[in-house]
Amino acid sequence: METKGIQQFMNSYSVKMIIVSGLAILLLIPSFLIQDIIRERIALSEKVKNELYAQWGSKQVVAGPVLNVPFVIQEQNEIGQAMIERKGIAHFLPETLKTDGSLAPEKRKRGIYEVVVYEGRIKLKGTFSQTDVSQLDIPNARYNWDAAYFTIGISDMRGIKNLPELVVNGQKFKVDPGVADTDLFQSGITVKAGGIDLMQPMNFEIELVLNGSEDLSVEALGKTSEVNMKSDWASPSFTGWFLPSDRNVTANGFTANWLVTHLNRNFPQQWVDRKYNTHEATLGVELLIPIDHYQKSMRSVKYAILFIALNFIIFIFIEMKSKTRIHPFQYSLVAFALLIFYALLTSIGEQTGFNWAYLISAVSVTSLISWYSFSILKNIKMVGWVSLLQIGLYVFLFTILQLHDYALLAGSIGLFIILAIIMRASQQIKWYSEG
Repeated sequence: METKGIQQFMNSYSVKMIIVSGLAILLLIPSFLIQDIIRERIALSEKVKNELYAQWGSKQVVAGPVLNVPFVIQEQNEIGQAMIERKGIAHFLPETLKTDGSLAPEKRKRGIYEVVVYEGRIKLKGTFSQTDVSQLDIPNARYNWDAAYFTIGISDMRGIKNLPELVVNGQKFKVDPGVADTDLFQSGITVKAGGIDLMQPMNFEIELVLNGSEDLSVEALGKTSEVNMKSDWASPSFTGWFLPSDRNVTANGFTANWLVTHLNRNFPQQWVDRKYNTHEATLGVELLIPIDHYQKSMRSVKYAILFIALNFIIFIFIEMKSKTRIHPFQYSLVAFALLIFYALLTSIGEQTGFNWAYLISAVSVTSLISWYSFSILKNIKMVGWVSLLQIGLYVFLFTILQLHDYALLAGSIGLFIILAIIMRASQQIKWYSEG
């Protein structure tokens, strides 16, 4: 009699729900392992991308030109007993600076990984006003005008693909690699200003052809800086400290225009040595690749508990309605089938892209669970409800993954509707009829 009572207790639906709930929580462990696998694939993808970027050219930042004039001043030493010479460099920024940039993007692949690179054509033109050293307020300074030079900052020198020439007042000057000083830029090109009358206003112009990847930026160093960029890439992200004053993004590409004045920055038009940092005046554009399959797979696996819980709930309802006993091990097999979906999604997505991988994985798992449900229930109507649940869940998840700004809103509304349906279905169950 006691054995029969224990058996009845173990077969009760209340105990079954407790066991199934614990099983659902336990089966979340494989979902975390799948997330680790996706993270490893993302890390490998980033490693391959960085290798391709290093060979082609990394993110490019172009700044300048800047006029640099060495000087020497004599001052007393710390104890005031002798005169010593101190050397320095005075930096003068352009009065006006206009930058026209065009990017020709290209997708490159290594194995199953894809990156976006570009060839950028950047034309810098503008004016320098008459050089006025009195504004620097350096008493007794001796300026070496013969040693003056222009510098243009270029973040990745490997990407230079032309032999640029700086044109000043109609006269062409060859450029030398490297920067003569690192007060403003860590890498770039230098142009010696010998033969130029630096005491007069100057017009300048230079064109650069650069290979780069993902991002192209410039520094707004003019007293008035105008920047225009265009490309046939349809997914730009505007970066830096300033947003475009005017932009147009279509399926055929984008155009963007910036207008920045010296009042928008925290540094003047001239100073000495390393007193200011110009990097805060950076603006540009990043060529985005829309959310790739790894990111979508990572987002989808976070819904694993929802899929497992809803499937377990509907199987419990079916079990109570049809009086068909389903073993906890069979619940586990269904949950593992649901988890296999995410492994299939990640691995197939590397070969076909996310959408096709999602369709193949969803159809495969739905077919497997429907077939297994029929082998247990032997009831076409009940199997139909199980199949309908799988289809609804996968359509719901796919919809959320395609949304960006409204993903949280759609997910919250969807979960509310699902909960309402479950509550309505629970009203049809006679919870205490077994006794």
